[in-house]
Amino acid sequence: MQKTFDSLKDNDIEIIVIAYLLKHPDLLDTHFEHLDSSLFANAENLKIFNILNDFHKSQKNISIDTIKNYIPDIQTKTHKELSLQIDQIVFSKDVFSGYLETLQELYMRRELFKITQNKNNESTTFETANNIRDIFMDLEKKLFDLTNFKKDNYEFKNFATVTKSSLQLVEKAFKKKGKYSGVVSGFEDLDNMLGGLQNSDLIILAGRPSMGKTALATNIAFNATKYFSKEKEKGSVVMFSLEMSAEQIGLRILAEQSRIPSDKLRKGELNEKDSLELQNTYQEINNLNFYFDDSPNLTVSELRSKLRRYKNNYNIKLVLIDYLQLIKPEGSRDNRVNELSEITRNLKQLAKEFDLPVISLSQLSRQVENRDDKRPLLSDLRESGSIEQDADVVMFIYRESYYLQRNEPIRGADETQESYQKKHDTWKDRNEEVFNKAELIVAKQRNGPTGKIELYFDDKYTKFLGIDKNASN
Repeated sequence: MQKTFDSLKDNDIEIIVIAYLLKHPDLLDTHFEHLDSSLFANAENLKIFNILNDFHKSQKNISIDTIKNYIPDIQTKTHKELSLQIDQIVFSKDVFSGYLETLQELYMRRELFKITQNKNNESTTFETANNIRDIFMDLEKKLFDLTNFKKDNYEFKNFATVTKSSLQLVEKAFKKKGKYSGVVSGFEDLDNMLGGLQNSDLIILAGRPSMGKTALATNIAFNATKYFSKEKEKGSVVMFSLEMSAEQIGLRILAEQSRIPSDKLRKGELNEKDSLELQNTYQEINNLNFYFDDSPNLTVSELRSKLRRYKNNYNIKLVLIDYLQLIKPEGSRDNRVNELSEITRNLKQLAKEFDLPVISLSQLSRQVENRDDKRPLLSDLRESGSIEQDADVVMFIYRESYYLQRNEPIRGADETQESYQKKHDTWKDRNEEVFNKAELIVAKQRNGPTGKIELYFDDKYTKFLGIDKNASN
């Protein structure tokens, strides 16, 4: 078996690549995205490459004649082979690239050999605390990382290319009757402010418990799904629910669309009219491409692996994650803030990698409750890692009625009935004024305006509507 693994190494090609780099150091710049220390299996070749790389970063040169000054213990055989190869080199970037590709192929074969051997031992010897699901997920992550081991190679684009891409966005919006270049949320004021939910954007929807984060996000996802169903290329939405089960979310959507209170659905208290309405609603929405994954304790790597499969199979165009703080960190960090920072950075990379909008729900700290005005602020995110920094859009959901209903005035010991009644009437009037009203606060938008959007919230059906839409319902 050792012989098999050793056959996945080629010292001669490693020497040739190093010889090229010694004679033409500029190759370290032109091929930087393909060059990596992991390509070199021979320890001495690896040492030479690292020194070459360090010298080049310091804008210094090292030659075959001076290499012994920096690597006194270099083997005579290696030095002679390098000298011979340097003398024989006829410069060709294509030839050099071919040698690099061979080293990459060998490296990936070696890594694949090690990964599969380790996993084979893990699955057959039971010398691990991991169950078979953990072994599968770890294997998939390692294979994914292996196939993406190169540095990100973003194309160098001139101004004409960039503006052409920008014009394509304008054209896309024009084809949608001049409205939005992004995914439609179904809330006109929000779509006007954002231009739709933009591809590669990380969108954070935050709020305190019971504000309606999941309800609003589900409404947005459902509206987008209905919009996709009318397109030629049937797009899909996937919701990763780390808190609620898929069935619970499905129940909410049935309540929203059938306008049957969710508590009646849960208890099965349906009359004939309700039953008919529920059947009609099901027939209307059951073919929509809205998918759910309610796997708990997912890491971002696991999300990425799942999303890669889903996107290829179901043409996913919008991702919803409920919620950020329930995503499992890849490894232990010194504190929770750093864990969350890593998670939000990885979610932003996920949105960019798959080129689609990612909406992630987020909890807010309790410090909101200590203020008289309990509208969330960006500063309320600062104890939660780098959410504000990494997100392209940050939105807060706020319902004043939630707090008012829990703060009914109490008559003081020395307070007159008249004074108390006046206070209570003021509270009651304000309650009626803001009942069913909600605010969606766009506190950050990297490429556009911020502001406040008024929404209508129907708590019986856990459904949000635009204020204008509610007038017609």
